[in-house]
Amino acid sequence: MNADLGTVTSKVFGRWGWKIVPIVVLWWAVFWPVGIIWLTLSLVTRYRAADHSEPARAARRASRLVSIYPPGWQARYGDEIAETVRQTVLDGHGGLRLEANIVRESSAAWWQTDRRGWIAMICWWLCWIPLVSQSLVPLAIKLGGGTYRSWFLALFFPPGFLQWSVIVVMFMIGVIMLATAVRGTPALRRVRTF
Repeated sequence: MNADLGTVTSKVFGRWGWKIVPIVVLWWAVFWPVGIIWLTLSLVTRYRAADHSEPARAARRASRLVSIYPPGWQARYGDEIAETVRQTVLDGHGGLRLEANIVRESSAAWWQTDRRGWIAMICWWLCWIPLVSQSLVPLAIKLGGGTYRSWFLALFFPPGFLQWSVIVVMFMIGVIMLATAVRGTPALRRVRTF
């Protein structure tokens, strides 16, 4: 049985989907030291088990870059582009420009095939603003007795009920965006067969 963090997380999301997000957030909030140790041990084990030869590293990087394309696109063009990317990396031209081109082209492919993927990406990018910086950080400042406002929306309201309400609303918005991102992520969605 493989008990690394990535395998366990993918199995949990594969079985429960987006409904598990509040439990995972609570688990990480309460047991974060255990999670950090587990994550570290999983990464060390994975690194030691991986083949570190140049062709194997190039193949892993090519498959990782091609995996961001839509599934239908991968079925049609995946092998061809993976070989091209692998050869480009082996030739020493696999820098930031290659990754930027792959991200640009995959974004265009997602836009043409599945517009829900854009909603998921936007939620992944932006959910951390209301979830962390507009709810958890002001909560820590408020509980710590600090008066530093900065750009925290809740701390600009009068102390008391309004500040707590804004913190709770921002937390709920962040969790909803995170759940939407998880639910809309193609790798975590159940594939429909017609």
